[in-house]
Amino acid sequence: MPNILLVEDNKENKDVMVHFLRKVGKVSTASDGPSAVDICENNKFDLILMDINLGLGMNGIEATKRIRQLPGYESVPIVAVTAYAMAGDRETFMNIGCTHYISKPFTKKEFLGLVEEIISSTGDSASS
Repeated sequence: MPNILLVEDNKENKDVMVHFLRKVGKVSTASDGPSAVDICENNKFDLILMDINLGLGMNGIEATKRIRQLPGYESVPIVAVTAYAMAGDRETFMNIGCTHYISKPFTKKEFLGLVEEIISSTGDSASS
């Protein structure tokens, strides 16, 4: 099963997404940007789900930029999971290093469909 990191500061959102993800991967969580970077420095993830608005401090954009600088994380899929859904937001997140985007609120089917699509497209690296 792939190792998935979920970065989400809202407990209810985190609990729901962890529940969704349990059947498709081994899930670790972080509730802020610095924790996400630290966890990535010491673990290898096949997929990162990154909330963009993480409250005060380091946001998901900065955390994504820092994770991309870590050895082995240059091409790991990072999904921007965010309520930002204005024209141009998706492109902004893709330009800073995210590979995918999903806007809140989303359905379980939409969320798991995207996660499963990413896992299946990464092929052998996600199954090791």
